[in-house]
Amino acid sequence: MLKKLKTWIFRKKIKAVIFDYDGVLNDSLHVLRSVWNEFYNRGISTRYFDTDEEFSNYFFGDPVKNLLMAGVKEENLDKCDQIIKEVLPERDKSVEFYPGMDDLIRGFKSQGYKIGIVSNSLKEIVDYKLKKYSIDDCVDSIVCNNDVENPKPSPEGLLKCMAELKVKPSRTFYVGDMESDVKAAKAANVKIIAARYGYLNLAKDMDRRLKDADYFADDVEDIEIIINYFSKNA
Repeated sequence: MLKKLKTWIFRKKIKAVIFDYDGVLNDSLHVLRSVWNEFYNRGISTRYFDTDEEFSNYFFGDPVKNLLMAGVKEENLDKCDQIIKEVLPERDKSVEFYPGMDDLIRGFKSQGYKIGIVSNSLKEIVDYKLKKYSIDDCVDSIVCNNDVENPKPSPEGLLKCMAELKVKPSRTFYVGDMESDVKAAKAANVKIIAARYGYLNLAKDMDRRLKDADYFADDVEDIEIIINYFSKNA
């Protein structure tokens, strides 16, 4: 009987934590805004963003729809991808992780959680930053834009990451900061923590846009509290 009880408890435990990159690990809103302004400077888009707040209110995480809304023609979407690959890796190098995020990931790894990253960003950028903070050996799976046919809000990236981690959705948490993250998590049947400190921190309608999340984190410490509490009390 005791063995069966222990087995039941083990099956309820959270086994994996998957993170978004930009806005969750990486405080990169101003850098992404500069890249989008590069589209404008090169005559590809019709929208220029003067402030981070303006961009936060505009951006909702679905890259193609956002580009079309900014006046980019469908035939120029590939040009935007090329500009991103050209300028973003170098600009992102100057961006810092949110304070305590690298220690959080190390702590989760030491507790036995599998760690994944699912992002619409470039894998070379994520790889560089993980190595910079010496946590590349803590991350078990990285799924970025070139690894999927359909970026978030499609659940494809999360499903691929969980397959690589060999975990079930019921034993996985995803930490994201955009409504596209919430939609992807819901479609993948994964519980999601919405990082209120992320890209929507300056958005006037943040609460509405993140309302369907399961839990909310105002800082890195909140993520740790939620994951550990849920794992112990599931």
